[in-house]
Amino acid sequence: MRAGRLAGAVLLLALAGCQSGGTGTDPAGSTPVTASSRPTGLGGGGGEQASPAPSTLHSTPRPTLTTPGTGKGAREVAGTCPYISAAHFADIEGDRVGRVTVLQSRPVGCRFYFEYDPAAVVGEITVARFGTATEAYNAMVGSATGHPEVQSDAGIGAGAVAFQTPLQGSRTWQCVFAKGTSVVTVRTRQPYPALNAFLLARAIVPKIK
Repeated sequence: MRAGRLAGAVLLLALAGCQSGGTGTDPAGSTPVTASSRPTGLGGGGGEQASPAPSTLHSTPRPTLTTPGTGKGAREVAGTCPYISAAHFADIEGDRVGRVTVLQSRPVGCRFYFEYDPAAVVGEITVARFGTATEAYNAMVGSATGHPEVQSDAGIGAGAVAFQTPLQGSRTWQCVFAKGTSVVTVRTRQPYPALNAFLLARAIVPKIK
């Protein structure tokens, strides 16, 4: 009888040990937020990249990219884009470019139209300014919220994300990158892949002050 009770005690201790050695998830079963799970995308582009300190994203405001004078209501005039030439844009984006307009926003933006359809937009560049580089970085990160298809490249400016948004009724790729206190959005007419948007952003970075 004593042998039976002893065996039962050993079994209970073994079960208790199994239950206390869990996988580290919290009682609610949620997955802890880590640097690799945030939509910063700073691990993209091949190889291991340094991730931003978690406190950076939570200790400062997350401003949006909406600035006065941008978007559909921005007045545009014929002109030359100060960030990239029409020919260079066409070579990277993949569509022939006809007319180019300058968006009368602050800072100015650019819009590129298809050579054989003056109403079809093949690309757009807009720039937003923020009070600090941290605010700009956070706005870039926040722009990818709600986009599970997001891709990233830590080698463009302070970091860049690319995801799909509607452009004249079609879902196409755009790249958003931060540099200093600026956040630049580069839109393309390409439905896939994101590479064109990333390459355009990389070509534009030196022009952003």
